Amino acid sequence: MFENLRPDLSRNLQDYGRVGFLRKLALCLTLNSIHALLLLRCQQWCAKHRLPTIVPAKLLFWFFKIEISKQAHIGPGLRLPHPMGIIIAPNVTVGAECDFYADVRLVLSHGDPQGPRLGDHVFLGDGAKVLGNVTIGEWSEIGASAVVTKDIPAHAVAAGIPARVLKQKPPVKPA
Repeated sequence: MFENLRPDLSRNLQDYGRVGFLRKLALCLTLNSIHALLLLRCQQWCAKHRLPTIVPAKLLFWFFKIEISKQAHIGPGLRLPHPMGIIIAPNVTVGAECDFYADVRLVLSHGDPQGPRLGDHVFLGDGAKVLGNVTIGEWSEIGASAVVTKDIPAHAVAAGIPARVLKQKPPVKPA
């Protein structure tokens, strides 16, 4: 839980620039994105240690309308700028440093137990839906309200219903 929580916190606080300890503490106590991530990581920790997950799961749902399966794997550095209405089904894999906006859905398709697989640094805009056994490559961006039903390559920008690749970005060079 704690190995993923540190990158989660730093990514969700990055919009506020370099701030001191007291300002960080105040932000952690007031930001909904931080509260949702704490509950999400608590749920994952409980599931990993075979403890009941009902308390963090219900708190996530009551306060944020977020439903995340305890069988989902979510990498470190998750950023939730507007943590409302997010659904992540079982057998979904989310890479490191992904951004999910409000009402994102990562769900199974009828009869297939495998959920979507997202690479590292994937951006999902408001209301984006990823359905079934599809892969979204690293550094891809999925537009608001897009419905992804087929694989999206790495470094792509996709939008629409159904989502289609609008442009291919050049690979990002590590800093």
